[in-house]
Amino acid sequence: MHWETIDRLQREMATKQQQQDAVMARFRQEVLPIEHQYVQALYDKTLRLISFADKKTLGKYNREALFSWIGEELDELFHYPFNEHLDLEALRQQFLALNTIADDEPTQYEIDEFRQYVKDEYGSDGQLSDAELIELMMNPEKMFNILDRLFTDAESIFDEDDYDYEDVDKAGLHDDDAGYDDDYGDGNEADDGRTDQKIDNAQQTLDGLLKSPEVKKMYKKLANILHPDREGDPAKKNEKHLLMVQLSKAKKNHDVWTILEMYHRYSDPDFHFSQAEIPAINALMQQRIKSLSAELAETENPSSLSGMIWEKFGAKTTRGIDNKFKKHNEKLHQLLEEQVQQRQQLRSLAVLKIYLAARRAAYEFEWQRGDFF
Repeated sequence: MHWETIDRLQREMATKQQQQDAVMARFRQEVLPIEHQYVQALYDKTLRLISFADKKTLGKYNREALFSWIGEELDELFHYPFNEHLDLEALRQQFLALNTIADDEPTQYEIDEFRQYVKDEYGSDGQLSDAELIELMMNPEKMFNILDRLFTDAESIFDEDDYDYEDVDKAGLHDDDAGYDDDYGDGNEADDGRTDQKIDNAQQTLDGLLKSPEVKKMYKKLANILHPDREGDPAKKNEKHLLMVQLSKAKKNHDVWTILEMYHRYSDPDFHFSQAEIPAINALMQQRIKSLSAELAETENPSSLSGMIWEKFGAKTTRGIDNKFKKHNEKLHQLLEEQVQQRQQLRSLAVLKIYLAARRAAYEFEWQRGDFF
């Protein structure tokens, strides 16, 4: 029964590996070149954005919006999985150097724009002078202190959602957590001790299998079957040489499982052990089943490149895989075209300011909705 499960898992592993290899090969041929084009276009656009950062007429708010935009693009570049051909560290250092640029004082247009913002938000500008508005604009952290002084109801805007977590904690609402370690610690330690003892006992029994008469006979019979000098066909002779190396390595490393599996595959699939050794054999096979199940699950782990590609493009049918490749390539070409068009359009400060105005408007809308964080 265990052999049937092991054979099934190994077939599933072989099939899954074959499928993933095919999908990976197709990805490298059809998709990866476009991925590289996209991330290169994003890199080039980010360089173009950085080139505007030291413009004197950019203005404080536009510069802040520009820096935010550059930061977003850098974040995507650094986290993109196919960026290995780009010198991202040099790009980041170039961006960090921009932080030393001193902020210019706001232009009169920006001052008037901010005054109108205060009026819209608070119903009045509080007769703030241009100098006071500039102070607010240059030092945003002082903004609410000044607004509290000028607008008595300003603070109430932020009072509605206040919540004193310290008072809640003092009331003892988190006391239920205090006893978790005491309630469960001793039981877990006892379970761990029993598990460790079982593992030690099984390991001692398995180590003894290598010295058993059955395993010794298996090794000798396999060595006789797989000995390359007994093979006349050059291709088969080389294959048997590799198998003999594997068998010798298994004996040297006390790898009983490999000897059993090779005997099952190349000699006798229906061999039997003595009653005294059956428990150890069962434990060994159960361990193998557990290991194969873990390996099979790992093939779909998106943290690996092959797992990530399979998660993106894998499917039960060839048609399903074809559809996923088609949709991804269409979307990727669209994103690539957007990056190229933006870089081509960003040829002047005037065009950049149009983009930045749209981004600032979006930020302001999110802020007003409370979605900024």
